[in-house]
Amino acid sequence: MTSEMNVLIFSFLGGIIPAFFWLWFWMREDRLHPEPKSALFSSFFGGILAVLIALFFELIFYYLLISANPHYIKDFPSLLGVPLQNLADRYNLLENQTQFWSYIQNIFNSWNFSFSYNIEAKKFFLLVIIAPITEEFLKLALTYGFCLRRKINDEPIDAAIYMLTAALGFASVETALFLTDPLTKGNILDTFIAGNFRSIGPMLIHLICSAMLGIFIGLAFYKSRIKKFFYLIGGFIVVSFLHSLFNFFIMLNDTTHNIAFFWTACIGTWILVAILLIFFERVKRVTLPINKLD
Repeated sequence: MTSEMNVLIFSFLGGIIPAFFWLWFWMREDRLHPEPKSALFSSFFGGILAVLIALFFELIFYYLLISANPHYIKDFPSLLGVPLQNLADRYNLLENQTQFWSYIQNIFNSWNFSFSYNIEAKKFFLLVIIAPITEEFLKLALTYGFCLRRKINDEPIDAAIYMLTAALGFASVETALFLTDPLTKGNILDTFIAGNFRSIGPMLIHLICSAMLGIFIGLAFYKSRIKKFFYLIGGFIVVSFLHSLFNFFIMLNDTTHNIAFFWTACIGTWILVAILLIFFERVKRVTLPINKLD
């Protein structure tokens, strides 16, 4: 019991400490007009909640779209698990999915790119398409529910601050879950390496994507409702693509064991951080148009 508790504690610290470092770093961008601590906590909690919801929906998507194996829903409440199983049985999902993904895999294998031979089509669909869209949508939805729709969102930069805070809540739990396995096995060095990678890789891409979407929202802060909608949709498409691209390079690194893909992903995130800092300064200068002043 003590060993399990230690794993939980160190996994939690491994996720939360880098998150608070990045939160402190980005709060300095709005130090003249800091957000209420209660609102930041709400946003951070929203990000944590988004992880749990994302895991749930990603498992549902995997079952319905990739592999209707009862193993994936065996721990679901019968109220949900039984209808899913009945649906799979009624439409013979597992057999149809096997045939479909076998066909898609053959397409992947026919490409004239050396790295494509090792790509698993199912993994590509989940990590590069389903996961980024689901996670970015849930971070936005939870942050909107907890902060963006309230009066505390009263400056153009606020959306970016709340979105990146939610992203750090999301990434801290994701990192903690990621560290649990090496800690359980007693691999301290692997845990240290994995923790550092998560803090400069996946944690950063979550932060970048959410903050960038917040910047799109901030740039449209004083615009009409229809323009705000298009800025939001455009921003969501951009950040989902960036998240997908990052996941794709990490997947290529895992399948080919070519470190070049890993460094491409990491260097790319740092370039995006520099771009993000530039746009942070720009959104802080967004003001109410003169013709709308009282």
